[in-house]
Amino acid sequence: MKAAFYFYANPYQPKSAEAARALADILKTSGAQVLTEEWLARQGVGEACALSQVPKDTRAMVAFGGDGTLLMAAPEAIRKNIPIVGVHTGTVGFLMQGDADQPEALAEALLLPSYHVTSQPLLSIQYDGKRYLAINDLALTRGEHPGVIEVTAFADGEEAFCAHGDGVVVSTPLGATAYGLSAGGPIVRHDAPCMLLTPLCARELLLRPVILPLTARVTLVAHGRERRRLQLAIDGQTLLPVTHEAQVEISSAAESVNMICLRPSRFFATLRRKQAVWNDYEIQE
Repeated sequence: MKAAFYFYANPYQPKSAEAARALADILKTSGAQVLTEEWLARQGVGEACALSQVPKDTRAMVAFGGDGTLLMAAPEAIRKNIPIVGVHTGTVGFLMQGDADQPEALAEALLLPSYHVTSQPLLSIQYDGKRYLAINDLALTRGEHPGVIEVTAFADGEEAFCAHGDGVVVSTPLGATAYGLSAGGPIVRHDAPCMLLTPLCARELLLRPVILPLTARVTLVAHGRERRRLQLAIDGQTLLPVTHEAQVEISSAAESVNMICLRPSRFFATLRRKQAVWNDYEIQE
């Protein structure tokens, strides 16, 4: 039975389609099946297949773009226990492992296969009777409205802090280098078993981020002005309107996301390289 791969790409980045086509051509020449989104299939990249219809026996899912593209594709990979890898054609791409300029090396790794898979923890979020999963983070914020909101964070029933500001972001280790880092949170290696609570623009000058074990159960209680709609953002992809007396329950999920690693982890070297891009300066390796 030939190996099958599913491609998911950012249509707003021309380089994504080019990278997908280059990899698909090599994989198909080697006898593999390539399934893609319909817009990619129309360009002759592979066979059209909706993301929700990806077969469970797919060997790997490949996302072309930036971190946001991978985060959009990952929920289906999680549901069907398919490992996923990102090919960087965007700007930041901290989660992306593949190099768009080296399709031969990527194809060889996928076909052998010569990669290893790491299981990354997820956050389980309960709000308004529904459950959601977060790969990177969730942010309970004031949304589009100006003004300060009050968010109290509890860890295992004990008050951790009460922040007056823009809100609070709760991150996984994988998401520590995303929103939380920008908000002044700590740098955490992705294999550290923890979750992070970071206040956003809090007026309490001595308030600092909190690191908790993955076993912790976190509750966020938001107090805003009546008639003001707050916002719950999950991985920057799912945006939920929230009442001014919102209560959000967060814990470690039973599920995990299987991330393909194409090379030995060099977390801090990757961090320095990405920071150089973010800050627009050159560094010496």
